[in-house]
This record gives sequence, C-alpha cells and structure tokens, in this order.
Amino acid sequence: MKKLNIILGMILFAAVAFFSCKDESGEFVEQLYTNSQKEKAIKDCLRASADSALNHLCVADGFYNYNNAAYRIDYSPLQNSLFDTLVRHGYGNLADSLILHTNRLAENCKAQLAPLFTSAIDTLEIFDYDALIQGDVTAITKYFETYKYQFLRSAFQTPVSIRLNLFGVTQIWNEMIHLYAQYTSAPLNFDVQNYVAEKMLDGLLQEMRVEEELIRTDSTHRSESMELFGD
Repeated sequence: MKKLNIILGMILFAAVAFFSCKDESGEFVEQLYTNSQKEKAIKDCLRASADSALNHLCVADGFYNYNNAAYRIDYSPLQNSLFDTLVRHGYGNLADSLILHTNRLAENCKAQLAPLFTSAIDTLEIFDYDALIQGDVTAITKYFETYKYQFLRSAFQTPVSIRLNLFGVTQIWNEMIHLYAQYTSAPLNFDVQNYVAEKMLDGLLQEMRVEEELIRTDSTHRSESMELFGD
C-alpha cells in the first residue's frame, strides 16, 4: 500500500509539473531566447520576405502578370477620365501601352531596390520583440511598414524617375496628355512618378506579408534563426 501511494504521488507530481510548465502565453519563447536572438529572427524574417517579394515581382512579367495580375500597376484612378476619353476617340492602344511599359519599368528595378530594403531593415528599431513574435501572421511586416514606409517611398523616387524615361513611360504619358487636352478641358492632376513608386512599394509589401505568413506557418520557409516562430 505504501508503495502504491508513492507511485500515485509520483504520477500526481509529474502531472502538476507538466501542466505548470505548459506554455499558453508565449512566455516560453520569452524565456528561451535572448533579445539579440529575437531581433535577429525578426530581421531575418523581413530579409527573407523582402527577397521573396523582389524575386516574385521584380522579374519578367512579375508585376504585370504574377498571381493572375494581382500586382499589376493599372492606373485605376485614371480609368474614368483620361483612359475613357482616349478610348472613346480611338486611342485605347496608348492606355494599354502605358500600363505595359510601366509594369516593365517596375520589373526592372530589383538591383536598385534590394539595397533600399536592406538599409531599411538594418536601421529598423524594435521596441517590443515579443509583441512582434507573438503577433498575428503579418505583424512584423506591418510594423516594418509603419516605421519605414515613408523612407522607402522617398528612396524609390530616384530609380523610378530614371526608368520612366528609359522605358518610354514619360513619352507615352506626354502624348496621352496632349491628346486628352484636345478633347476636354477637364483638369487632370496626376503625378505619375509618385503613383508608380507607391504602387510598386505597396505591391512589394503585400508580397512580404504573404511570405511572413508562410514563415510562421510552414517550417520549410524558416532559416535556423527563425525557428522560434515554430514554438
């Protein structure tokens, strides 16, 4: 009987120990990893997400047709003004050409954009590692966007400005505006360079969110430093 009581006591102790050690709040991650390891995991997650976004979109037919044209730069704000006017007068080919050349521009910026993302990630200040690690599936990218969107938007201006001319976008745009003025006096206030830079950045950030979710949910997308996302 005494032996049985000892065995039961050991079982009870083991059960209490198990349930008391079971992590329900993320405290296990907090205790197991140092802040330095957490920061590396977060920034490596961002680096992997940025690389994935650039590799998907800044390649041939990336912005224009990747994921069923989900990221295509289509000048939607102009559909009911400039585009409709030109289509009605037989110049719809110019609208199509503007869209195509703009997306080709965006697809040929990888070498210039990659260092901008590297700089933004390297200089990102993180104030609460655990909140990002234990946040929702896109918490890290959303945090990055909050603090680095304006930096990247401004930094995108130079490569976009250069390529507007290289890829013929400026020439097509000027021809469209000239024709538009012949058929209507309605004002058109539109900044092509800012629009293209913002659409490129928004598309890349959205694709980063997709990759972050995969990193959190699929172990094959994690490097060794990101293993804590699986805890």
